[in-house]
Amino acid sequence: MRGNSKWTGMALVAGLAVSASAMAAEEPSLNSDPGKASAFGQPGQVVISQELSGFLGYNTGDEIFQVRLEPSADYFLQQNLSVGASALVQLGFGDATIVALGVLGRVGYNLPLAERVSFWPKVGFGIRFGHIPDNSDVAFVLDVNAPILFHVTPHFFVGAGPQMRALISDDISGFGAEQGNFSGHDVTLGITTTVGGYF
Repeated sequence: MRGNSKWTGMALVAGLAVSASAMAAEEPSLNSDPGKASAFGQPGQVVISQELSGFLGYNTGDEIFQVRLEPSADYFLQQNLSVGASALVQLGFGDATIVALGVLGRVGYNLPLAERVSFWPKVGFGIRFGHIPDNSDVAFVLDVNAPILFHVTPHFFVGAGPQMRALISDDISGFGAEQGNFSGHDVTLGITTTVGGYF
């Protein structure tokens, strides 16, 4: 009788161990569920992101240090094709301090490069109001932003890439000309970083 109880107990323990192992194998792990580039860019997805630029950008008017914050929202109309908009808050430090606000509309196309990496270039166009001491200007903005994204977890990514921004204004001798920062038409080249999520 004792022998039967012993074997029954051992069988019960073994069964519990096997069941626990099976449950552990079925339970998803956060570390085993990385983001996938193929999941990004699906029709109907909404992307909320924050783009930040802080760099010594090369400017055709002068070399200035610029900091930009651009909260953005994008929507994928179809596979990998997105439309969106971003608000622009900009500070520039050169011979004078520049403060600028604006809004941009943009279109982008996502290209998966690897399991967790994709390339999401975007072209935007909008308007920007800028101010320096004793002078203000309104300019059209043409923006090209081409970040490479790393999909950290599902629905979350970080990225960085080159950016080109051109200001187009009729006031050739206006905004910042005396300070040498902007002289109507100018182009700034630099690097931008981005962080965002989608649902």
